[in-house]
Amino acid sequence: MTTLPVNRNSPIDTLRGFACILLVAYHVIGPFPDSGLQIKEGVLKDVNALLFYIRMPIFTFLSGFVYAWRPFAFGWKTFVAGKIRRLIIPMLFVGTLFALVQIVTPGTNSRITDWRFLHLLPVAHYWFIESLFLLFLLLIPLEHFRVLHNRKSFALLFVIAAILYVTNSGTPWLSIAGTIYLFPYFLAGLYCSRFPMQFKNQKALGYLLLTALLLFLLFYAQQYGGQRRSLNALIIGTTFCIALYFIKVKSPFLASIGIYSYSIYLFHVFFTAASRIFFRKIGMTNIWWLFILGLVFGLIGPILLEQIASKYNLSRILLLGKRPIKKS
Repeated sequence: MTTLPVNRNSPIDTLRGFACILLVAYHVIGPFPDSGLQIKEGVLKDVNALLFYIRMPIFTFLSGFVYAWRPFAFGWKTFVAGKIRRLIIPMLFVGTLFALVQIVTPGTNSRITDWRFLHLLPVAHYWFIESLFLLFLLLIPLEHFRVLHNRKSFALLFVIAAILYVTNSGTPWLSIAGTIYLFPYFLAGLYCSRFPMQFKNQKALGYLLLTALLLFLLFYAQQYGGQRRSLNALIIGTTFCIALYFIKVKSPFLASIGIYSYSIYLFHVFFTAASRIFFRKIGMTNIWWLFILGLVFGLIGPILLEQIASKYNLSRILLLGKRPIKKS
């Protein structure tokens, strides 16, 4: 894909790349029988359904882990302005563009039904960005009062976040429910980064936990996995993320994808939908080929787009949320 910068964290970028593949595959296949490839049954549909326990938890765990590298310390106005630039501006611009493309493009799966509430009710998968922004706002008082600097207060906060999670608290407006869904996973990632766990045979324990979880998902998820915001789902998602953190896999291929994770999250749906529509129009019907091509286009398209958009200040800000290039 690309040469990795020397200052990158390879295990974290590897997990980002893994999470990107899961996310793109999810939207290629489609969460419902009338979305994506419109698969009614089969291996792809079944695996896609099982992976909901780990897809967004991994993304959120990594967000919390990376936040700990440059946490809020002082200057809330600067902190919020930076998050607005990085998250809200691309969400509003790209999310609105996505909604408009759905109107004019034949073969898309869903459309906005009431434009008055655009972004007040999140647009498609962009709910994650809106929820993440609310999480960062919540971190300001938590960091100010040093709630997250003590293991005991950290644990108490996690218990509160878990209770809100399992009681299905929140509202879809402004993606508040999404924020509550993400909060425990974000805290888990932040904890692992802020209070590193180092002990003998850590990697072996990670593989053991990962194997046990995969076997559980394969054989018992339908009976005992629980709904998206159940206690079982929280335990599965959190444990899976921690197991991956223990293993610390390094894959140059996955890491080369992971460094573009934000762009892939923002833009992959444009390329997966275009791939599906194009290849079906030229007569391709094999589901596996459509899946593979959709996955490839959904990963490569956003990477190329970021490389181009990064060259120009307007596109850097609107599409990627990056700082403008300073003129020398």
